[in-house]
Amino acid sequence: MSPKTLCACVLLALGSACAAKAPVSGSSDEAPAPAPRNRDLITQADLDADPGLRAQTVLEVVRALRPHFLNERGTTLPYADQEAGKVHASIDNARIVSVSELSGMHANDVVEIRYLNASQAMQKFGIAARQGPVILVTTTVK
Repeated sequence: MSPKTLCACVLLALGSACAAKAPVSGSSDEAPAPAPRNRDLITQADLDADPGLRAQTVLEVVRALRPHFLNERGTTLPYADQEAGKVHASIDNARIVSVSELSGMHANDVVEIRYLNASQAMQKFGIAARQGPVILVTTTVK
């Protein structure tokens, strides 16, 4: 066997050995990629991840996990009322209330907390949304 042929055989053998040990994408040896977090939703799984959250109020949970829910949106309308563009809340799809109502709710009663931007809030609640975002709270208490 010529030196070139021998060298080629050795390289081929080494390449095959390395390829056999390389993990194959999607194989059972790899951990599954975590599901992307929905930035506009707080689920029971989010609350269960930190047991201390269940002892807090809904407003405290929102501040801790998704503070952007509380960002107010300015309005440029000269005739807008004082509440226009502010964050409001709706508990179990009931009427729109002040976001401060969430400080009187216990997080242990929550199934999910969902953020609706101003456009989504207007579609769901109409003029009652006052051109601002709405935090939807779904509870276990009916």
